[in-house]
Amino acid sequence: MGAQSLTIGGLTKPDRAARLCEEVAVATTTLEVRTPAGTVPVTVVRKRVKNLNLRVHRDGTVSLSIPMRAPYAVAQDFLDRRAGWIAAHIERMRGRADARERANATADGLVPLWGRLKPAPGGAKEIEALYRREVARALPGAIARGEARVGAHAAGWQIRRMTSRWGSCTPARRTIRINSALAAYPPECLDYVVVHELTHLLEPSHNARFHALLDRFCPRNREIARILKRPAATVASNLLG
Repeated sequence: MGAQSLTIGGLTKPDRAARLCEEVAVATTTLEVRTPAGTVPVTVVRKRVKNLNLRVHRDGTVSLSIPMRAPYAVAQDFLDRRAGWIAAHIERMRGRADARERANATADGLVPLWGRLKPAPGGAKEIEALYRREVARALPGAIARGEARVGAHAAGWQIRRMTSRWGSCTPARRTIRINSALAAYPPECLDYVVVHELTHLLEPSHNARFHALLDRFCPRNREIARILKRPAATVASNLLG
């Protein structure tokens, strides 16, 4: 008789072991969870831990630590069952984002647009609509420039109002999301975020290889990242000086 094996969960033991080894080889990935607040990308990291640990960080990003040999299907189920909890924290972050948008408007009724102060079109909703239109207009050119630099092509792009990230990428689906608020900053910031997310198609995690690639594709990435950590109105005011 030939070699025998016991089937567990539809996979033989050798097959299951091989799949687990393949999954463990990828230390970091991105999963998505559908919540009442929208689809949220979650960075999943394999660590030497016993339990699954879900965190919403101060910057609004969501991460999940899982044991080294835990299948991603277990992580996805864990996230799906906690979608409401994640949504509650996302809503809190959106409230803070609204406050930041209101703060972007100066006492003179101006708002930052592509790094310059311009007359505000109205309240927070009108400002958000303006930013979305502007990013939609500028994004195709930024994509063309970014893809030429990186040599990678995304299957789909979306513009979203994000509370914590300037962009996000799901490498498995080759989809990228861009924050509409980038319209408040100098145009080079949009180019940088596009290149950053395209680089994730080559390297999903923020490891040394990713940063080496990003340095090649966007040599000023650290300088531009520092700009994005400052209030957009402050950046625009400084450019007037």
